[in-house]
Amino acid sequence: MVKMHSLPIFARPALQRIVRHLCAEQPVSLVLVGGPLMGKSALLDYLAGELPAAAGSDLLVVQINCTQLSPGERPPLTPADGQRQIVLLDNFHGIAQWSADDRRVWIEWLASPQPGRGLLLASRRPLYEIGAEGALGSALPYFQQSFLGLIDGEEASRVVSSSLSLHPESEPLLPALLEWCGGHPFLLDRVAELLLDVAGMLPGGQAIGLAHLPLLRLRLAAAYGRLLFDSQWRVVEGNDDPADRPIAGLLRQLLRRGLRFDELSPAQSGPMNWLLVQGLMGIDGHNYRLFSPLLADYLALKLPQDPAAAPVVEPGRGAVHALVERESHRFTPQEKSLLLYFLDRPGVIVSVEELLAKVWQRPDGSARRVQEGIRRLRHRLVEFNGAVGTIDNEWGQGYRYVPLS
Repeated sequence: MVKMHSLPIFARPALQRIVRHLCAEQPVSLVLVGGPLMGKSALLDYLAGELPAAAGSDLLVVQINCTQLSPGERPPLTPADGQRQIVLLDNFHGIAQWSADDRRVWIEWLASPQPGRGLLLASRRPLYEIGAEGALGSALPYFQQSFLGLIDGEEASRVVSSSLSLHPESEPLLPALLEWCGGHPFLLDRVAELLLDVAGMLPGGQAIGLAHLPLLRLRLAAAYGRLLFDSQWRVVEGNDDPADRPIAGLLRQLLRRGLRFDELSPAQSGPMNWLLVQGLMGIDGHNYRLFSPLLADYLALKLPQDPAAAPVVEPGRGAVHALVERESHRFTPQEKSLLLYFLDRPGVIVSVEELLAKVWQRPDGSARRVQEGIRRLRHRLVEFNGAVGTIDNEWGQGYRYVPLS
């Protein structure tokens, strides 16, 4: 089993709150829900070692991996009078595979009132999705559910910056690494290993720089991303009722572009929520998106596009336009709009004012907005190794797209 080693990455919701609930005089029963490799097992391992110190010597901590139980095994014994007990059940979704009779014994045990007993279940699926018509959710309505999700913003940046601290000359790599990890704790936790891995491949102690972005991306996808994406794909394939959850169709849509919140049909709301819980999705402004372009590359192989749904390239627009459309999942909507505007004007100097008015539809906007957009687009174009061309700065006039010669 793959373990994560950096506690601050996966300790969400706050450890203090979990410990407080489990060690209370009247313990609160909790369910921790998250997709594959989101850090549930590592969190339970940590709690198994920390809870006795937090609650005192009279506490008995029992840790069980449900995927290692055999149907028919009995729940743990009730402790002796006066002894408190906390039970940590990992991979609780495994019990859903059992027969109703085998499962009933455990449900009755979980539902029975036992003073001084704390319960923490870790599961890939919420209780209301386990069993026929969510039978577990109905049987255990008093459990409080918390969802582990992607890490965004300052916290993700802090984690990657900490990994880069041993390679200070590599600080310009921060935006690319943040984007590729997409806030997933498993990938964030492996950035330090990735940098050491790539540094060991370079001759003569050469510093890792922007020129090594293709190698970094390749190694992150092959050495770490593949393990995560395979695990996520198995969950997608094992989804019990594909007729009710058009997961594959939704993923195909997301491969082409992000989906605005208001674009979802009622039938897609449930599947999208399921994808969010499994950690395949991120939220960008008012859009749902695949959490990483590396995941998009992986899914593009697993879910070949219907030729009828492939984007149509206008005659005469050329191979670069075709490449951008084919790889549109790598761009944010804003980046793609900006790039297409430049592609239609090769060699022409485009002013900041024109870009604000035509691309951002904000003629009164700040020039800083354009500068940041150009910076991000240039960074994105590095991934294409020059195949798309470059955006040059014409001092005091604006920017010019220079096609690949």
